[in-house]
Amino acid sequence: MEINVENLDLKSEEEKNTSDDKIVVSNKMSHAIILKNLFIVSFACMLQFSAYHSFANLQSTLNKEDGLGTTGLALLFGVMVLTSLFLAPISMGRISTKWIMTWSMCTYIIYTATGFYPTWYTVIPASVIIGIGAAHFWLAMPAYVIDIAKGYAQITGTVDQDRVTFFFGIVFAAIYTSNIWGNLFSSMVFRQDSTNETLESKDIHCGPSYCPFRKYNISAIVPPSQTQVYTFTGFCSGITAFAILLMIVFLTNISTDSGKSHSACRQSRMVATHMFRSRDQQLLFCSSIFSGLASGFLIGDFTSAYISCPYGIQNVGFVMITLGVSQSIFSVVYGKINQYIGHIAIFTFGSVAQASFYITLLLWHPLPNQSFIVHVLAAIAGISGAAIEPVITALHNLYFVENRDIALSSFRLLNSIGWAISFGYSNWLCSNVKMYILIGVLLTSLATNSNLSRCET
Repeated sequence: MEINVENLDLKSEEEKNTSDDKIVVSNKMSHAIILKNLFIVSFACMLQFSAYHSFANLQSTLNKEDGLGTTGLALLFGVMVLTSLFLAPISMGRISTKWIMTWSMCTYIIYTATGFYPTWYTVIPASVIIGIGAAHFWLAMPAYVIDIAKGYAQITGTVDQDRVTFFFGIVFAAIYTSNIWGNLFSSMVFRQDSTNETLESKDIHCGPSYCPFRKYNISAIVPPSQTQVYTFTGFCSGITAFAILLMIVFLTNISTDSGKSHSACRQSRMVATHMFRSRDQQLLFCSSIFSGLASGFLIGDFTSAYISCPYGIQNVGFVMITLGVSQSIFSVVYGKINQYIGHIAIFTFGSVAQASFYITLLLWHPLPNQSFIVHVLAAIAGISGAAIEPVITALHNLYFVENRDIALSSFRLLNSIGWAISFGYSNWLCSNVKMYILIGVLLTSLATNSNLSRCET
């Protein structure tokens, strides 16, 4: 559930309201208050996603019976798609962004609290609730940041675009670090009193041979103690509650008073029309789906088949930290070199790295003394992940200048569908079959994107 700065069209459909919006914001906040609000949003997001990301990374392991964890994640993204199209546009026109963010963060607590009692009667309803909340959060949070950035630009006499880019850089830098803090805590908790031992007899059932629906694979992962699970769940719920408290007490409530309520039916109709009529959007179709499929595989399958099964649940957090650090570093690197080599070259490099990652996973069977290899593989996944999704987003901005919002809505829709599909079949296919699917979609994505290179300027 990530969003990029490029996902936001900074030019309002009603240009005449832009200056009025900035006046409302700047009149309510001084230079210091705007920076304070930026810090509160960044810190609260870091806390919230430290909890959510670490909790989601363990769903395929903690709730592996009958695929409860991955089914919940699939439902989460499915509901998020529908909410983004039909409900969130209406809410955004009627409720201030501060209270939408605050309410949305409450749904994250409901989801993480299912760790205290994970059953079909708690996880499934909670997944629906967080799906609704997440869709609202990823519209409200960027809107709030844009408002305060424009207000800051007016106060300081700087360019809107520069201030918005700078503010988002700070917010998402904080969000990216959540992969470190939450996963570090999960590894510390589950390492305590852990008795999970890697047995030679189960080596053949891990890695590419891992099949979640088979009983011997379910028993191959030794579950942690209830005390460990409760401690981890309490941590996730507690820091999210603290983030909510910070938002309520310290975040300034602002409103642009535009009075504009978006039409959900009109928005969904425009997205559907664009997807079926735009040739360039159709060429990006596989890439958009693939970004969701690949991310879902990392969380739902890589963590269980290649980490928890052979090396124990206590190592999931440490490996995912490697992934997060690698992705953060190479996001900066690609941003620097993009002006010299272009989007398509970066996407091609990322695709080659991604294909190498999948091929290695197909050929390598984890052994007890090779735990360091999963860290190397996670780093490669970070290198490829940092290239693929940001480039796809950039391409939507590059080729759809006239209707950028609609194009990016199409991308978010297809990306979320990819997530939902990945979690949907997670419990019913073996790891090697999933990787063949991913390689096929990746190659198709690379082939279709190469047709766009002739248009890049």
